Amino acid sequence: MKRISPALFLAVASLVAAEPDRTINVEQDLGVWWFRSATGERFLSIGMNHVEPVYWTSPNNQHFALTTYGRDLFLPDGQFNDGSEAAGKWAAQVATNLKTWGFNTLGMHNPLLRSLHSTGETSYVVELALRVPWGWNMKRSELLKAFANRPFDVFDEAFAAEVRESAAREVRPRASDSRVLGYAYSDGPPWTVDDDMKHGDDSLHPWVHAVMSLPASAKGKQAWLAMMKKRHASPAEAGAACGRNIASWDELAAVTDWNPAFASAASAADSRTFLEKLMRRWYEVRRGAIRALDPHHLILGDKLNANRDARHRQEMDRTLRVVREYVDVIFIQYYAPADVQRGTLAAIYEAAQKPIVIGDTACRPLWLDHKLSDTGYYDELGRVYADDVAKLLSIPYVIGWHHCGYMRGLRPPYVAALKRGDQATIDQHVKKKTTLREGFITELEQPIEPILKPLSLVLSKAKTMHQTGGSKNQP
Repeated sequence: MKRISPALFLAVASLVAAEPDRTINVEQDLGVWWFRSATGERFLSIGMNHVEPVYWTSPNNQHFALTTYGRDLFLPDGQFNDGSEAAGKWAAQVATNLKTWGFNTLGMHNPLLRSLHSTGETSYVVELALRVPWGWNMKRSELLKAFANRPFDVFDEAFAAEVRESAAREVRPRASDSRVLGYAYSDGPPWTVDDDMKHGDDSLHPWVHAVMSLPASAKGKQAWLAMMKKRHASPAEAGAACGRNIASWDELAAVTDWNPAFASAASAADSRTFLEKLMRRWYEVRRGAIRALDPHHLILGDKLNANRDARHRQEMDRTLRVVREYVDVIFIQYYAPADVQRGTLAAIYEAAQKPIVIGDTACRPLWLDHKLSDTGYYDELGRVYADDVAKLLSIPYVIGWHHCGYMRGLRPPYVAALKRGDQATIDQHVKKKTTLREGFITELEQPIEPILKPLSLVLSKAKTMHQTGGSKNQP
C-alpha cells in the first residue's frame, strides 16, 4: 500500500509510508486511490456545496425558516445568528439530511459556521479565500479589465502578508481538527483562458499583461524584466518580441502601456514562461503559509475549471505540471456528463499523477423551474444522477464528488433583483425559467425523492463500486 504524506510537501509526487496522525490523508492501494480518515478508515468524499443561510431568506421560505427553527435564526440586520439555539436546530437538520442521503463532506462555498461544524460528523473543506481579480469562468475581455483594475502582484510583500494573515485566521485554529478534508484556494483561476480574439495559447495572458505593465519599481515588473533578460540577447530583441522599438533595459522596464492584443510567437512564448512564474509564486506562498502552521492536512489548492480547461488541452497539461508540485489532490469543477468527463479526467490524471476530487458539479446544470409535482422531470434527473455518479466513482483515481447545491431555492441574483425592484433582471430569470438553483430539497425543505432515492442508493454502494470498478480499470 502506498500513502502520501502532505507533510513532505517538498517531495513532489512522493509516496511514502506515513506515521499515523490525526488528519485525513490519501493513499493508493493496488492502483485504487482513497481518502483515509484519521482513524484509518478508507472513504470517498461525497460533498455538498452552497449550504448557505441566504437560501432560507427568500420571500418563499423566510417565514417557514423562522417558524421552523426559531426567531433568533437571523439577527435584526439579516445576518445569520451563528451559535444561536435556532442555528443549532438548523445545522442539526442539515447534518441529518446529509447523513441520510449518503453525504459526508461540507465542500467549498460553505460558510465556516460554528453551528454547521458542531455536529462533528462531516469532514469539511476550508476555503482560504483572498480578494483576487478573477472570477468563475471569466473570458479574456473580462480578465483584461479585472487585472487592469487590480494587477495582483504576487511578488510584492503585500501579497505574502495577506496570505499569512489568511492562514493565521483560518488555518491556525483548525490545524489539529481531524475533520478538515483540506485547504482550498480560489474558484476557477485563469490558468486557461477562453479567448475572444484567438486561441489563448497564442496570445498575451491577461495577468502577464497586467504585471508587465506595472511601474519599473514593482516587484512583479522586476521579475518579468529578469525573465526577459534571460530569454533575450538584447533589449532590442526583447522589445521586438513585445512589438516595441527598445534601446535599453531601463527603457523596457519603464513601459507601462503594452498592447494586450499584440501577438507573436516570441511574445506568446514569453507570456507562457512568465505565467508559469506567476503561478509558481502564487502556489509557493500559499503553501508556505499553510505549512508554517499546519504540516499535515491536505492541500487541495484552487478549484480548477475543467469545463474550460478541457477545451485547451496543451494549456491544461502545462498547468497541471505546475500545480501537482504544490497540492496533494487535484481539485476541479466539472459539469459535463460522466461519459464526457472520463476522457478529461484520464488526461488530468496522466499529467498530474494525483487523485482527483470533482469539487463542484451538477447533472444537467441550470435546471429549469419545475414544481415538485412534475415527477417526470425529476425522475429523469434521478436516473441521470445515479448513472453518472456510479460511472465517476468507479474511476480509480476519482476520490470525491461534491454537488453544487443543497436547496432548490431561489438563486441569490434573482432574490437581490426582487429586493431592489430590478424588473428587467427579474423578467430575464422568469423567461429563462431559471429562478431556482439545483438542489435536493425544496424551499420548504421537502426532499426531492425522485432524485434522492436513486442517488442515495448509488452512494450507499460507492465504496464497493470504487474498489471493484477501480481494480478493473487501473490506468
